[in-house]
Amino acid sequence: MIGAKNMTFKENFRPFLSNLLETAMKEALSDGIITSEESVILSQIEVDVRSFEKELAKNVESDVGLSGEAAKRAFKERLIKSIKQLAMEDGQLSKDEEVIINKLEQYFAEK
Repeated sequence: MIGAKNMTFKENFRPFLSNLLETAMKEALSDGIITSEESVILSQIEVDVRSFEKELAKNVESDVGLSGEAAKRAFKERLIKSIKQLAMEDGQLSKDEEVIINKLEQYFAEK
């Protein structure tokens, strides 16, 4: 049974998470340079993605019944909130930060 759940994880979440990181990275590189602000946001996205993967793996191991869509929705909300808080730590939202946040929101709306 766990093998089937792991397959579901790989089929449903791996591509979603990998594409998320790739989308954010491409957006940051779209002007040919990754600023320090973009670098901080990209690092936080990676930390949040890895944390979400561990959370999902723990749920699979303990046989917690959490639907894939509910898990994705919770992750999306948590990630956007986390990134916005991080971006606003200096009291302002830079253009680079705003572009990445908008791209993530667009990506989430499509997924």
